[in-house]
Amino acid sequence: MQRQLTKKRLSEDEEIKAAGLDLDFDEIAKKGSMSKEESMIAKWYGIYGSRQPGNLMARIVVPGGIITTAEARQIADTAAHYAQGRLNITTRQSLQYHWLKVGGLPDMLRDLAKEGVSTKHGCGDVTRNVAACPMAENCSHRRLNVRPFARRSAKALSDSSDLDNLPRKFKVTWSGCEAGCAQPYMNCVGVIAVTCQIDGMEQTGFRVVIGGGMGWKGFVAQPLFSFVPQDRIIEVVRGVALLFRDHGDRFNRSKSRLKFVVHNYGIDRCREIVLQNLTDEGVVTEGLLAEPQPDVGPAVPDRPLVDSRVSTSDKLAIVRMRVPKGELTHQQLRRTAELSEMYADQRIYTTNRQNMELHGIDPAKRDEVIAAVHEMGFATDGISGLADIVPCVGTTYCPKAVATTRNLYDELMPLVTSERYKSIAEAATINVTGCPNSCSPYRISDIGFRGMRIREELGSVEGYEMLIGGDEKAHGQKLGEFKDRDCPEVVATVLDTFLLLREGDETLTDCVTRVGMDPWMKAVYGEV
Repeated sequence: MQRQLTKKRLSEDEEIKAAGLDLDFDEIAKKGSMSKEESMIAKWYGIYGSRQPGNLMARIVVPGGIITTAEARQIADTAAHYAQGRLNITTRQSLQYHWLKVGGLPDMLRDLAKEGVSTKHGCGDVTRNVAACPMAENCSHRRLNVRPFARRSAKALSDSSDLDNLPRKFKVTWSGCEAGCAQPYMNCVGVIAVTCQIDGMEQTGFRVVIGGGMGWKGFVAQPLFSFVPQDRIIEVVRGVALLFRDHGDRFNRSKSRLKFVVHNYGIDRCREIVLQNLTDEGVVTEGLLAEPQPDVGPAVPDRPLVDSRVSTSDKLAIVRMRVPKGELTHQQLRRTAELSEMYADQRIYTTNRQNMELHGIDPAKRDEVIAAVHEMGFATDGISGLADIVPCVGTTYCPKAVATTRNLYDELMPLVTSERYKSIAEAATINVTGCPNSCSPYRISDIGFRGMRIREELGSVEGYEMLIGGDEKAHGQKLGEFKDRDCPEVVATVLDTFLLLREGDETLTDCVTRVGMDPWMKAVYGEV
């Protein structure tokens, strides 16, 4: 007799979620601990386990990567009371606390709420923090300001109770032009502002790509719609979320991200489902175009956010703060808020390279702001270049990491800031992630490190898989696996080879694409 295989299998996580997503943190604080089930559901509230027993992490959502100075002060005060006075900026423009205790969680959440700050959906199988280009309002290359759309989509998705239980995390990002500074092709949904010739008229709307992602298997997002009118883009993003909710794998969590739905179904089938979702919700689908539509706006440069290329349309100045390892103190955040109120637009902008920015500064006052930032201990140059290394927290905090990413950061920094590499300071980036989850997206950088263990005759040592020549649309190629102590020497070899081979203003990735991997392999390993 044939065994019945029609019943849909669910993972243990799905069984736990089905029992309910509500937690009472006051009751949890009273008993002083969380059960396995409570620990899992706590992620919906932005609370996650830490590497150190008895400690927790909380992730503050920062929709669109922007906080007011009042919010910043509240975040700083709360960090001082509950998180040993420190916080981190993430590669999705969120903020994180570490060293939290169970007993302080309810008061911490209430204190944040005094200024409307929340950790809701900071983690969990939900829409994560919605990211956007840090210069959404004032980049001279933007087709339109995507920040309001990013914040609207964040609220719409977070407020939709029917999207509270997705198969896994769901990541959305918004870019103001095809330069894609918000990294659209490595997210579940990437929305890109474009100006296209539609029915004989120039119209500004959005291109939508879906199914990108990092993790243990990297995927490049595929084109869902070449043009979506502005008035329906929020509904289209929701339509993609419904596709994920209804078709994501709820048994094998290692294959439950949207990227696998797109990979398995194909983009055409996914588009059919999204269109049906929109029709079912009464959204007009006419005008949602799938056939290629070129952007007819002015050309945009490659990597417009490197220091020498940053250009604003409002004639006001910006000051960018390079935050080492993405970590700052409550005093530094509070002082940044003061500077924004004194000189800028009363806001602080976070970036996907774990930095902060101040916008709207009178150009005559820019040097004063820079001097004040330097007094705080932050550099104001080297953004999006060699010196702007992006490490995840690694084994410093994360229970899943296998590499001490911050040690590698410290070892590489003297090398990459040396005078020898000044001519290529803006031509390469370095990302370091402590495990295959790729919280620092190592595949899309010029040089990418992924933490691993390397076997020796007795036991193993900390090391890294090293990729070079990556970007969002063509991930990096493997150079090798190296012990952590050897990584600086290998980086120096790669950079020296780049100096020899570079043509014009090529980036490292451009150079690798042009010449292939052989010169780099020979430089590192010698003639084979």
